[in-house]
Amino acid sequence: MSTTGKTFFLITADAVCDASLSVVGDSLHPAALLIERSAQDQRILAVGPIAEVGSHPLARSAKRIDRPGEVLLPAFVNAHTHLDLSHIGPRPHSPADGFVSWVDFIREHRHQDEAGIRDAVNLGCDLLRRGGVAAVGDIAGAPMGRPSLVPWQTLSKSGLAGVSFLEFFAIGTTEKQRLETLRSMVDALDATVLGRTRLGLQPHAPNTVSPRAYAYAGELAEQHHLPLMTHLAESIEERLFVAEGIGPQVQLVENLGIWSAEAAADFGHGLSPVQHLGRVLQRYPFTAVHVNQCSDDDLDLLERTTTRLVYCPRASAYFGADLHFGPHRYRDMLDRGLTVALGTDSVVNLPPDDVERSGLSTLDEARFLYERDHTDPTTLLAMATVHGADTLGMDRSHFSLGVGDSPLAVVSIPVKQEPTDPLVRVLESRASPQFLLDTGNTDS
Repeated sequence: MSTTGKTFFLITADAVCDASLSVVGDSLHPAALLIERSAQDQRILAVGPIAEVGSHPLARSAKRIDRPGEVLLPAFVNAHTHLDLSHIGPRPHSPADGFVSWVDFIREHRHQDEAGIRDAVNLGCDLLRRGGVAAVGDIAGAPMGRPSLVPWQTLSKSGLAGVSFLEFFAIGTTEKQRLETLRSMVDALDATVLGRTRLGLQPHAPNTVSPRAYAYAGELAEQHHLPLMTHLAESIEERLFVAEGIGPQVQLVENLGIWSAEAAADFGHGLSPVQHLGRVLQRYPFTAVHVNQCSDDDLDLLERTTTRLVYCPRASAYFGADLHFGPHRYRDMLDRGLTVALGTDSVVNLPPDDVERSGLSTLDEARFLYERDHTDPTTLLAMATVHGADTLGMDRSHFSLGVGDSPLAVVSIPVKQEPTDPLVRVLESRASPQFLLDTGNTDS
C-alpha cells in the first residue's frame, strides 16, 4: 500500500463513539483511532483499544494526538437552519404573540442586499463550526419574495458540506410568474454543485406555496436532480390556513394583495397540512421540517412515502408548538421506521447562552431532548449525524468512525470522569465540540 502524499494520525481519548460504535477506554488504556489523511479526504484504518490500534503497521509513523478526559465523535449535521438570518442573533418571543408577528419581525430585519446576505451566511458558517457541524441543510431565503443564489454561492466557499435549498413562494395571483422565475434561474445554471454544496429547492410552506406549485417544484427537481425540502405542519396558524382557510396567515396574503378565489379553493377542506400535501409527498422525495402537528393518520400517510423529517426541538419549544399540538411525535416517527434528523432552525430562536458557547449546534438539540425526554443517547447521536446525512443525500460514512469510514471531521468533547456511558457524559456536558481533523479546513 502506497503512503505517498498521506499523513497518519493516532488519536487517543476516553472513548470513541458514533451511531453504531462505542469503544470505551480509560486514562491508562484509552480508546484510539488511526486515520489516514490525504489532500481531499481521510479514512479510518483502525479503531479500538490503544493496544490493538497501536499494533497496526502504520501506527508507528502516525502523528499522535492525546485527548484524555474527552470523547471522540464524528462531526455533526445541522439538517435545517437559516444562515442568512444569523446577523439578527437570538431574540425573545412569546408564543402568545403568534407566529405571524415573528414573521413580520424577520421580514423587517433580514438583509435584502447581496453583501449583507453574504456577511450573514459567513457568520452562520462560523456558528456551525463552533457547534462541531461539518454539513448543513441551509435555507437560501427569498428576501422580498425573490429567490436568491447568494447563500448557496457563499456557503460553497466555506468548506462546509451539504445542501443550500433555494426558497421560493408561489401562491395566488403571483404563482405563475414566480414559478417562471424559479425555472429560469435553475435552467440557467451551469452546475448544481459548488464545492461541497449542492443546490436544492425549498417550496416555503403550504400557506405560501400552492399544491400545484409544490408539484411543479417536484418536477423541476427531478429534471435537475435537486433535493427537496419544505416547512410542514409547523404552527397553529398554518393549521387554520390549510384546514379552515382562515386566520392571520390568510390575512397576511390578503394584505400582500396576492390572494385569489382560485387560491382559496385549495384550502378549507378540513385536512391537516400533511394530508394537504399527501399526493405531492407520495410522488416526490421531500424532506419535511418541523411536523409539529402529526396525527396517527398523518403518520400512516408519511409511512407510505419516502419523506424524511427534520425536528428542531428548541425552535418548537420557542414557538410553543406543544401548547397547540402536544408533545412532538419524533419517537413515534422513529418507531415507524421514518428518518428523523435534527436541525436548529435559525439563530433567532436559540438561547443566547447556547449560541455564545456552541453556535448552531445540533449537539445542543440532542442535549435538550436528553434532558427533557430522556431519549436514548445512541438514537440522539444518530439523529445528529447519520440521519442528517440521509436527509441531505450524503454518504453515512462521512459521519461515522468505523474502519473504512471517511469522516468529514472528527470532534472531541470534554466530559466528566465518571464510570457511565460516554454518550451520557457527552449529553450531560455543556462543553463545546472541538474539531481535530476537519477535511473542510486545511488548517486543522
